[in-house]
Amino acid sequence: RAAGCRAVAARALRRCIAALPLYSQKRVPGDRARALATLRAVQTMLRRQSSLECAAAGGALAALWLYLRRRRRDITLTYLDAKGSAEATRLALTIGRVPFRDERLSYAEVALLRDELPFGQVPTLRVGDEMYCQSAAILRYAGRCAGLFPSDPESQLRCEMVLECIAEIGRDLLPLWYKSVLRRDPTTGAPGVPLTQAQVQKVRNSVSTSYMPVGFRRLEKILGERTYFCGERLTIADLAFFVDATQIMEGTFLADTGVGPAVLLDCPNLRALRERVAARDDVAAYYRAEATRPTQRAAPMRRASPSA
Repeated sequence: RAAGCRAVAARALRRCIAALPLYSQKRVPGDRARALATLRAVQTMLRRQSSLECAAAGGALAALWLYLRRRRRDITLTYLDAKGSAEATRLALTIGRVPFRDERLSYAEVALLRDELPFGQVPTLRVGDEMYCQSAAILRYAGRCAGLFPSDPESQLRCEMVLECIAEIGRDLLPLWYKSVLRRDPTTGAPGVPLTQAQVQKVRNSVSTSYMPVGFRRLEKILGERTYFCGERLTIADLAFFVDATQIMEGTFLADTGVGPAVLLDCPNLRALRERVAARDDVAAYYRAEATRPTQRAAPMRRASPSA
C-alpha cells in the first residue's frame, strides 16, 4: 500500500512542479515561495515508508494543484472563427478545465492587426502580458497546462512523433490552401508565387491519392491496437488527429481541395480512434456548447507591452 500511495503521490508531485511556472510570479510572489516549501515537505514525506504519510502527501499535492490552477495567469487564445490551427488547443484547454478567453476574429480583423502580431498571423496566445505564437508551440503549452501531455520521456517522444506526422500531412496541403507555391507573403499577406489551375489540379490529385493516404497509413501502424496514440490516456496528439480527421470524414476539411473520407479508407484503427474521442463526454459537451455559441465579435487585441 505504501508503494502504491508513494507512486501516485510522486506523479502528482511532478505535475505540481511542472505547474509552478504557469502562474504569475509578479502577482503572487509570496505564494510561489509557500508552494515550493509545500513541495519540499512532500518530498520528505515520500522518502519515508509509512502509507499514512504517503497518503497525506498525496492530499497535500491535490490541494496544491487546485491552488496553482486558480493562480494561473490570464490566458487569451486568438484565432479566426474557424477550427483550423486552433481547434485542438481550444479542446485541450476546455477538457483540462483551464480558464481561457476564446477570441475569434474575421480575416479582415487579422489583416488590420498583422503588424501587431509576432509573426503576422494567428493563432496567438496571450499569457498574462506576454503574447506567443506558432500553433504547434501553443498546442504543446495547452497540453501541459491541461494535463494532456505525457510526463515520462518515452511517451513524450511518442506524442511529439505523432504531432510531427500530423503536421507533415498538413504541410502537404498548403499549396492547395493558398493556391500558391509559398505561404502568404509576410508583408502583404497575399499568397506567394501563385499556381496555375492545371498545377493546382496536379497537386490535388497527388495529395488525395498518394501523400495523405500514405501518411495516414503510417499513422495507422503507429496507433496499432492502442486506445490512444500514447496508450490508455488521451493526449494532444489524439486531439490534433481528431480535429483533422473529423473534418475529413465530414467533407469540410479544406472543402475545395478535393480531400475526402477516401484518404482514411485503409485506416480502421484511426477511424475508430476518431469515434472514440468524439464519444468522450468532455468532447461531446464542448461541441454541444459550440453549436449554441453565437458568432463572436472580438474586441481589438491589446497592443503588447514594451516588455513583451
